Formats: sequence, C-alpha cells, structure tokens
Amino acid sequence: MSALRRVMIMAEMHGRDLIRRRVALALLVALPLSFYLVSVGTGDRAILAGGVGMAFAVSGATLFSVLSSAEVDQRLVLSGYRPLDLLLGRVLFLGPLGLAISVLFSSVMVLGSDPARPWLTFIGVGAVALVSIPFGLAVGSAVPRELEGTLVLIGVVGVQMAVEAGSTVSRVLPFHGPQEIIASSMTADGQIAWPLAATLLYGAALMVLARSFSTGRVGVTLHGSTPV
Repeated sequence: MSALRRVMIMAEMHGRDLIRRRVALALLVALPLSFYLVSVGTGDRAILAGGVGMAFAVSGATLFSVLSSAEVDQRLVLSGYRPLDLLLGRVLFLGPLGLAISVLFSSVMVLGSDPARPWLTFIGVGAVALVSIPFGLAVGSAVPRELEGTLVLIGVVGVQMAVEAGSTVSRVLPFHGPQEIIASSMTADGQIAWPLAATLLYGAALMVLARSFSTGRVGVTLHGSTPV
C-alpha cells in the first residue's frame, strides 16, 4: 500500500471518530465563542479573546483525536503503518476542519465588532487554527491522558488570552503570531509579514515535536532492531 493511501485511510478513520463526538465538538466550539460573546461590549479586546480562544476548540479536537486512538495506533504500526502516516492523516482531516471553524468564528466577530480590516481578521483566526493543530498533536503525543492534556491546553491558551500581545510572555507562547495579526486587523496599519513568519516557524517547530513524541508513543521496538 502506498504512503499516500495510508495517509488517506488515516484521515478518513480519524474523521469518522471525531464526527461521532458531536456533543464534545459542539462544546469545544461553544466555549471560545462564548468568550467573544460575553466580551463583545469591551471593544477590540473581544476579537482577541475570541480569536485566540478558538485555539482551544481546534487543539482540543486534535488532542482527543490523538489520545482516543492510542491503542489502535499501536496496532496500525504493528501492521505496517508508520507514525508519520498517522500524524499526516490527522493533519489532512483536521486542517480543513480547523479552517472551517475559523471561518465561522471570523464571520461572527466581523459582524459583531466591525474591525478596520476584516479580511485580516480571517487570516489571523485562520493562523490560530493552523497552529492549534500541531500544538494539539504535540500535547496529545506527550501526555498519557485527556485530563492532563486538557489542563495543558487551558493553561497555554488561557495565558495567551490574558497577557498583552506585545509582552515578553506572549512572545514565547505558540499563538503570539496569530494574536499580532488579529490585533493588526483592528487598525488601519500594523504588522502582517513578521507575525505570519513567526506563525509558520512556530507551527513547524511544533510539528517536529509532535513527530518526535508520536514515535515514542506508538513506536514498536522489534527484538534485536531499532524502534519502528
């Protein structure tokens, strides 16, 4: 079986698994959306809260996809799949899902807050979604259970929402680049190129971490050989 075929099968399998969790997915989307709705009267801060808070929805769905199929993943590796196939299969499904959620969030916030550059709001929130996927993959591959993973997501996303976009703490967190883009969408000018570059670099670094952690989580050591 070709590598592309294996990745496509993984995307379909994980998609079916997440779709069965309709209530959980609805709650994941409703939580950050409520962050925006309750703060819509506070002005520009509302868009930042909603846009960055959306990371919890996408990274949460990614986390559940990883942790709910740990045993299945090991069986697949034993049958000939590679950890990279499992990782790319999840990305193939979660990428479009995350972008669809970001379009929903952006549309609500553009209508409710009327930012100066609404097109940039869509880009910023889309960047949040794209970073959320490798972030959720890295966390899900590093922690053993959903409770610990959820607490990590709440901690990182919560701190990112609480601190100012230009602060030192914000700069070392994964959603600083998207946060800067969303902040720029609320003014007639503001940085775009550097935050986009930072987003891509952080996302790539998180994918490398996720790849490393996933090999340790589902890799199988054959007797007298190296881990598969």
